[in-house]
Amino acid sequence: MIQKPTYEELEKKIQKLEQSDKKARENEERYKLAFQTSPDAINISRASDGMFINVNHGFTKIMGYKQDDVIGKTSLSLNMWANPEDRNRLINSLAKTGYVDNMEARFICKGGRIVVGLLSAHLMQINGEDFILSIIRNITQFKNAQEALQKSEQQLSTHLLNTPIGAISWDLNFKTIEWNPAAEDIFGYSKAEAMGKHVTELILSEDSKEIVEDIFQDILSEKGGTHSINENITKKGRRIICDWYNTVLQDADGKNIGMASLVNDISARKQTEEALKESEEGLKTILSATPDPIAIYNNQGGTEYLNPAFIKLFGWSLDELEGKRIPFVPDDQKKITSEKVKELLSSGKKVQFESKRLTKKGRSIDVIISSSCIKDINGKISKLVVILKDITEQKQIRNELRLLNIKLEHKATHDSLTGAPNRGAILDRLRNELLRAKRGNLKLSIGICDIDHFKHVNDKYGHQAGDDVLFNFVKIIQKTLRPYDMVGRYGGEEFLLVIPDLPDSIGMVEEKIYERVRAITADQKMVTRAGKISITISIGITSRRGDETADAMIARADAALYRAKENGRNQLAFAD
Repeated sequence: MIQKPTYEELEKKIQKLEQSDKKARENEERYKLAFQTSPDAINISRASDGMFINVNHGFTKIMGYKQDDVIGKTSLSLNMWANPEDRNRLINSLAKTGYVDNMEARFICKGGRIVVGLLSAHLMQINGEDFILSIIRNITQFKNAQEALQKSEQQLSTHLLNTPIGAISWDLNFKTIEWNPAAEDIFGYSKAEAMGKHVTELILSEDSKEIVEDIFQDILSEKGGTHSINENITKKGRRIICDWYNTVLQDADGKNIGMASLVNDISARKQTEEALKESEEGLKTILSATPDPIAIYNNQGGTEYLNPAFIKLFGWSLDELEGKRIPFVPDDQKKITSEKVKELLSSGKKVQFESKRLTKKGRSIDVIISSSCIKDINGKISKLVVILKDITEQKQIRNELRLLNIKLEHKATHDSLTGAPNRGAILDRLRNELLRAKRGNLKLSIGICDIDHFKHVNDKYGHQAGDDVLFNFVKIIQKTLRPYDMVGRYGGEEFLLVIPDLPDSIGMVEEKIYERVRAITADQKMVTRAGKISITISIGITSRRGDETADAMIARADAALYRAKENGRNQLAFAD
């Protein structure tokens, strides 16, 4: 006879089944939450015909379609593939391996806008039928930035190819890794001949090798040596005097990887300086052929000579200025110019400095000024010789590169919608603050903040209004927090608050900070393109414990946030 289970046994089985069912429901809810809140475009399509059966909010936001526009249709019928070959690659890979990882493809959004995405896809079965799970990460901004950087690099390369100044790069062993056409003209070696050769094999005389290598070492050790004038040897053995401007090359981590040099053959200029001592007329002959602007003044500052390069660049003729002071010094450069003139007159030695000068039409030009004296037979200064090197284009290139780097860095670390630090940047800040807190045994708190029912905002008012809510919400938090606190976009409508340097008695203080954020958000209506919208937020909070990692803190704060949502939202929840 089969023994019937007791009441207690039946009750235990029922409880076990209820627990199993609860866990299944919780797993399903987690899947739905992850699916819908992901910023990436996620869709599920039937493998047999490609028909969409589900798409997330990330998909509708990126592609511009509503869910109803997509469900029941295919990517082909919606003309989503900018390049049909991308779809063929996807299908072929799925047929061979069952998956695709990070395949770059271009997609046509609603309205014709093109986005570049990284596509990952896997085959899966639902009720015995094959379906395709696809995830598309929007990398359009990254690709645009990459193309802009490539364009900038091409422009810089064009400048280096066309500049009359030699541009040379060396590795840490002082072997050539770049050699532009102007360097070929100066030293006589082709690029092919110069590449990979040590500096001592190319352009140094035996008696200058040790001096130049010392200069190189000083530059690499950041002791200076950014400018030097050296004797060099051409391929044909001709000795020339070169003006060198040297800069250390560093990688992204600040590690030295080599040296970049700008070089100009100033042999003619040096010869000119020697000729000044022998013959004024001979000097003027040489000066006339010099490509750098040169002016000669008497010991009272009156103009006596302007070479053709000076007249061409600055626009004044000698007839206009003879016996007069040249009116081309900007007001903000008059003090340093006066100081350098005094130094020249007192020492009688060459003075060199960087400054600005104005053309006759008022255009500002960046220059390097080299000033020297001519003395009469009694040793008294009779004339001043001023040589100007136009570096306007060089400075413009450096400034453009600096601004480009700043823009790229900001794009890489900040959320394009809200302007707040992005996920990577706020996590880096958390890790840095955590290290600082561990070293000083300081208090550190974090909060994961989620806008309640944000899907409803997007569904009711539209995604543009949702974007306005996110933007204004960040501004509210930034005004509410202390100046050294930080808020960053963690993902979707989730934000990570990093609250460092809390006092020892953090309890109520910590709660007040977050409660103020919650209360101000609840009391203030967000101004959007769809009108004023009220929102509430839920915050999961935790504080540093011992030597735990940032990931551990985030996990506890996330669990607290989940509890705050379960308890009704619009509230704080502290981690257990």
